[in-house]
Amino acid sequence: MKTYLLASLTLLLACCYVGIVGITFADHHEAGEMEMLVFPEKYKPMAVSNGGTISGVVKFEGDKPEMKVLEITKDPKVCGVTEKYDESLVVGEDNALKNTIVYLIDISQGKDFDKEAKLEIDQKECKFTPHVQIVPVGQRLTMLNNDRVNHNVHIFSKINRPVNKQQTKNQKKLRIAAVKKAEGPVAVECDIHGWMSAWIAYVPHPYFAVTNEKGEFTLEEVPAGTYKLGYWHEACGTNNETPVEVTVEAGGTVTQDFTLKLK
Repeated sequence: MKTYLLASLTLLLACCYVGIVGITFADHHEAGEMEMLVFPEKYKPMAVSNGGTISGVVKFEGDKPEMKVLEITKDPKVCGVTEKYDESLVVGEDNALKNTIVYLIDISQGKDFDKEAKLEIDQKECKFTPHVQIVPVGQRLTMLNNDRVNHNVHIFSKINRPVNKQQTKNQKKLRIAAVKKAEGPVAVECDIHGWMSAWIAYVPHPYFAVTNEKGEFTLEEVPAGTYKLGYWHEACGTNNETPVEVTVEAGGTVTQDFTLKLK
């Protein structure tokens, strides 16, 4: 009887643990705790003549953190070829902050999207590249699989239809349906390889940029005017409540830098 009770208690605790893990996972990806981007109510594409440029550098405030090595728990012959790191906070030389979205919050008209741009996320050696991808509303994203293993693409949309599709090792390209509404950033994961993570922002206009390894961003062909300039970073949050105001003159260049700290 004592053995039976102990076994039952162990099973109950295990079930409770699974439930807690599931709730935490759902809270992070589905309950909308992550701060979001701000989109205009309407946007009208038009020809932009003598537009200006907004550029700058985003840096991290504080000591440069050491990147956490991720544990490879599956398919080590493919996934473990190179070490994997947590990319939620990538700080380079001179504290340059990578993977920050910088964008115009309140622009209502301007240039159209580049229809020739490649909208892809690669899955190579069990890592998503890029870590943050901008996808225009109405255009399709392609997931690449350059690994000799199966992946499962899970996009945690709430406003648009979520995606949960297996991509086998023989399926080199998986085309994702275009979305109809601006949203995000939304989390992307591989349900087979739990350490794989990325972000997608579905955007209504092209004035979005993601900082490179030097922390640099550039917004080009901006119509002359005054705008609110916003940023988003998964570890450092947003400036939604206190965006920076920038004035762009015809043919001019505006420099706006940011220094972000952990939220």
